[in-house]
Amino acid sequence: MTSAATIDGFNLLPYRSRNRRALRRQRLAVLAVASLTGCAAVGGVAGWDAFERTRLDDRRIALEATLRASNAAIDEHARLLRTEAERRRARDAAQPRAGPRDRFLALLEALADAPPRTDVVLQRVSQRADEVELAALAPDSQTAARWLKRLEDLRGVQSVEVVEMKRRVETGPSVKRDAVAPAIDRYEFIALVRYASAEAKTTAAPAKTSMQRKPQ
Repeated sequence: MTSAATIDGFNLLPYRSRNRRALRRQRLAVLAVASLTGCAAVGGVAGWDAFERTRLDDRRIALEATLRASNAAIDEHARLLRTEAERRRARDAAQPRAGPRDRFLALLEALADAPPRTDVVLQRVSQRADEVELAALAPDSQTAARWLKRLEDLRGVQSVEVVEMKRRVETGPSVKRDAVAPAIDRYEFIALVRYASAEAKTTAAPAKTSMQRKPQ
């Protein structure tokens, strides 16, 4: 059946087909624009997401580097603290041992610096925890007291006490073969040099050299 708009194959309404084609092209164009817009939007979102991801990765890497540097600094600080603590413990442990040694050396120096004509002969020096025992020979008790008096001024010395003194008779050398050698009186004494608990002397008056024991 032939359409009313077509007579003998001639289209009486050609604009309708043109409109349909134009409408179809318009719809295709809108669809293409929408597709392109969607693709652009998706690409923009994907690009922004990639940019954000890259930026976050850079920040993460920077933070990790900062954290590693901070950890290294903290570890180094902790190591220095441990080293200082170990050095302080070693110094504290060595100080009590170094004290008696330093005091003993100071005492030996004082004995070595004695005047050459003191007539006192040192025989023995024995060190203990907080005291030093001296054994010596002197011509009399006053000479021994003067000899020991110098030791009271040493640092840390609390008292110097004579604990024993006895007379000792020695035979001197004789000039002639048949002559009797003269007897020499000497006093053999033992003294204790006691140290205070602190390094410095106490504010109390220094103790006097004790010569209470009478010579035998």
